[in-house]
Amino acid sequence: MSRSPAPIRTRVVALVLVALALVATAGAQDSAPVAATDATLTGTLRLYVARHGESAYNAENRVQGQLDIPLTARGREQAARLGDALRGARLDAVYTSTLTRNRETARIAVPTTTAVALDELKERHQGKFQGLPATDAEFRRRSANPDDDMDGGETTAQLEARVRMALARIRREHPTGEVLIVGHALTNQMILRVLLDVPVADAVRIAQQNEELYLVELRESAVPRLWKLIRPSNLGDL
Repeated sequence: MSRSPAPIRTRVVALVLVALALVATAGAQDSAPVAATDATLTGTLRLYVARHGESAYNAENRVQGQLDIPLTARGREQAARLGDALRGARLDAVYTSTLTRNRETARIAVPTTTAVALDELKERHQGKFQGLPATDAEFRRRSANPDDDMDGGETTAQLEARVRMALARIRREHPTGEVLIVGHALTNQMILRVLLDVPVADAVRIAQQNEELYLVELRESAVPRLWKLIRPSNLGDL
């Protein structure tokens, strides 16, 4: 794939990246960025893109890939805060990876909605490196190569292909409205690559933390808009 001449910082400005200054003060609650008009009435699809809460392997800094690792207590707390952030959203559907950490995050965050679990939203399979420390020298070297299948795992192109399938289904079933996707770090990189049309080399630089929430607004014949929730923990992103 040829690299776009425009670096990510330029492309994102063109996409109207807005840091949502929903900074919680003492005693205040987070709330979702909800426009005055309903998304369906304006022909808009709002995709909230969240990452699962902290898992046991996140806490241990291990490569999880598609291993089914549960949330920690902190991860469950993060999922509850995700629910607080989405309180004002009028969610029409929730989609998650089929892995436990994602389904549990969705269940805690949005207990009133039954999530649809899709295999296509699972994390990139990291082959022989799953379960090893993320500091492993060979893993760090090889994971930087998008064409490496990690010995029995997936290349970045294979991950992107199934993410495209998931997004096609979601957009077919929900051309307008508000939808939450609970994905993974690398899966969400590809979700943003597809929705915002950024090069792979730039997409893999996106480092979404467990508690971070993005919102992508899509409207026909309009430039996509990307929003990010800002909390006290990531004020440095402003």
